[in-house]
Amino acid sequence: MYKILNKGFFIPIILIIFIIPLFSSLIRPGFFPMQDDLQAFRVHQMVKCLKDFQIPCRWIPDMGYQYGYPQFNFYPPSVFYIGGLLNLLGVEVIDTVKILFILGFVFSALTMFIFLKALVGIWPAFVGAILYSFVPYKAAQVYVRGSLNEFWAFVFFPLIFWSSFQLLKLGKPRYILWLSISIGLLLITHNIMSFIFLPLFFVWVFTLTVVLKRWKEFFMVIFGSLLGLGLAAFFTLPVIFEGKFVHLETLTGGYFDFRQHFVSLRQLFFSNHFGYGSSYLGPNDDLALSVGYVHWVLGLLAVILALITFKKNKLISSIVLVMAFAELAILFLMHQKSSFVWERVPSLVWLQFPWRFLSDSAFVLSLLGALAVYLSYKLNKNFGLILGTGVMLSLVLLHISFFQPKSWLDISDADKFSGSLWEKQLTISIFDYLPIYAKLPPNKKAPPLPDILEGEAEFFNYKKGSNYQEGGVEVKKQATLRLPLFDFPGMRVAVDGEKVIHKNNDCRNQEYCLGLITFNIEEGRHKIEAKLLDTPIRRISNIITFVSILIVAGLIFRIKNEKYAS
Repeated sequence: MYKILNKGFFIPIILIIFIIPLFSSLIRPGFFPMQDDLQAFRVHQMVKCLKDFQIPCRWIPDMGYQYGYPQFNFYPPSVFYIGGLLNLLGVEVIDTVKILFILGFVFSALTMFIFLKALVGIWPAFVGAILYSFVPYKAAQVYVRGSLNEFWAFVFFPLIFWSSFQLLKLGKPRYILWLSISIGLLLITHNIMSFIFLPLFFVWVFTLTVVLKRWKEFFMVIFGSLLGLGLAAFFTLPVIFEGKFVHLETLTGGYFDFRQHFVSLRQLFFSNHFGYGSSYLGPNDDLALSVGYVHWVLGLLAVILALITFKKNKLISSIVLVMAFAELAILFLMHQKSSFVWERVPSLVWLQFPWRFLSDSAFVLSLLGALAVYLSYKLNKNFGLILGTGVMLSLVLLHISFFQPKSWLDISDADKFSGSLWEKQLTISIFDYLPIYAKLPPNKKAPPLPDILEGEAEFFNYKKGSNYQEGGVEVKKQATLRLPLFDFPGMRVAVDGEKVIHKNNDCRNQEYCLGLITFNIEEGRHKIEAKLLDTPIRRISNIITFVSILIVAGLIFRIKNEKYAS
């Protein structure tokens, strides 16, 4: 196998073939149950945004019991843009979701291989990519939790490390490009994963800078990182500054209180349990929360080999030792002994589950595992080959059974988006990101037409778009209308094209106030429209992203010119 792997053009094919069993159960008609059963719904709603050219998509029409929701103003949208485009090309929504999970497996394996190949060569890189693919937590992400965004974050971790390593080593502008795009994509794929991964990234960069003495290139990394932040600004800035306009209390309270979800040492190191349940207070979670036997043993071996060979392999040994300390910190933050840290760092509360650090852990331990294979190969070629082969066989024997759904549903899009399944999706997680003007979520579906609170009126050609509602109205007597649409900053109401003042606190005939758009209208035949427009912060964030895209385009132009000149 080693000789075959040395022929580089075979590697992507061999790697993909090796990991096919991880997702082969998805290659069939139908769908599978998952805890976050909104992935298909989000793709479905993104398609409506794309058809209306609502880009960036911020508001979707059907969530919140069809009163509309600022879903993608706060929930990372990147993978759903891909899903929406696939659906527009003719792929069923549920098949699109399965394809996205499959692509997550394939791309994360390939990006890990690319990174490790640049660092330590083909054989350790291949083993490291397999380690990165056969992580128990990855199986739980896909087949239990259905956490599509969090799963896709695995694609960008290696790309960020690879591009920064190449930038520090070679100082070429093309790697600024790769770094900025990778960071930007991570931020709009899963902001929480970005929050806990980027500190690890800066530890990595600082270590390389010190060991390689690349201080000039260090500032290029800083520039690339800032450019990545700029690319994602259209999403991250509204998340930060407009969170006060939605209900967020359900994201951190009750079941989502981090205090209930610490992981015991037994679960982390000495359990190979895989379940389709959830995590709860105590050590009896029915969920795979192990770092993996093979992964932590290899990590320990990497440290031993790094200490033995430090003088001969200063760079790799330094990386091993620093990453090992980082891994210890990551493991500590998952254990209850770290609760004092969680209590003193308020932003950690948004992580919800301390075991989410398993994503960082999986990446670091897979890196350490690859470095263990590399250092063992340096000591003795045969030992390195045998170790790598044994690692891959062990991973298959221990974890292959995890990568399959608990059950399978013989359904199509027609089933998923109709009847009781459709009704359920309209209300799942209905309190999350509910506009603040609503005291509680609605308990029944939004009506097709506005309510007439006062006066007399008849509606015609009333339409609900992705981020707007519009139609004609014949007002026979001065009226007060209440639209079946949540109010939210940026909502503009117009009558015959002219903006009118609206309010959101006229709650007549409601059990509790829903914060719906309400306004007065004079007698006559009118066209009414309510549409979500940009607030100042959204406008600024869009401009920052646009300027960042121009800088990226400039870098691409410069790189092409350099290639042509050479």
